[in-house]
Amino acid sequence: MAEKSEFDTETTARHYAAARPTYPSELFDALDELLAHELAGAVVVDVAAGTGIASRQLAERGAQVTAVELSAAMLSELAAASPGVHAVQGSGHALPLADDCADLITYAQAWHWMDPEPALAEARRVLRPHGVLALWWNQTDRSTGWERKQAERITAAVGSDWNRYSATEIAAHVTLPEDLTRHAFTFDWDRVVTLDTHLSNLASKSYIAGLGAQTEPFLANERALLLELFPDQQLTEKFTTLLIAALIGENLTIAAR
Repeated sequence: MAEKSEFDTETTARHYAAARPTYPSELFDALDELLAHELAGAVVVDVAAGTGIASRQLAERGAQVTAVELSAAMLSELAAASPGVHAVQGSGHALPLADDCADLITYAQAWHWMDPEPALAEARRVLRPHGVLALWWNQTDRSTGWERKQAERITAAVGSDWNRYSATEIAAHVTLPEDLTRHAFTFDWDRVVTLDTHLSNLASKSYIAGLGAQTEPFLANERALLLELFPDQQLTEKFTTLLIAALIGENLTIAAR
């Protein structure tokens, strides 16, 4: 979640906690492989953890997870929903953690909010030798059908600049120092949700929250249009998850996919 964002309100945090998608199991399989099949038991720091979606999934894989989040509203949602995850308030630019204490540092849906130079310096400081830095994003597939029409309505409401938040656009501009070997993965998946969950997911987006007084009318219009297409109020959201990972201190041979 954002290090600095005018959208870190309790309302946005509630939408985020209620409706944001999780991440596919294949992503955690890849992390396990990157960690030589030792994700279970690994010490993991999930930075800018938001409401703890990735933190909980990592903990479910047996990792010892510390979730670091700057927003008090997000941290409150995280702590309430994430037993077994150690939650601390802090910034990715100055992690409140000791040197060489983590096997894996993750940024789920968050690296683009960072200033890369200080954030990478902190990752190097906190990671143990041969630790892994993992950055990933969910991208909604809006290339066809009703999803494409919705994308056109979003553009009409907020302008084309909202596309800078697409995972493809963000990942394409992630740069890592030459001494780090970059590994890229993509995972296609979907989920079936209620119309309410879909609209709550939309409301959690910074570009929708940024509409201010126009947010509710926009969402009401989406509800009316989608009810015509999905009278049973069930719909499928399609995603591609992009993972970029780097091993700190040593090259790693692994097949990107």
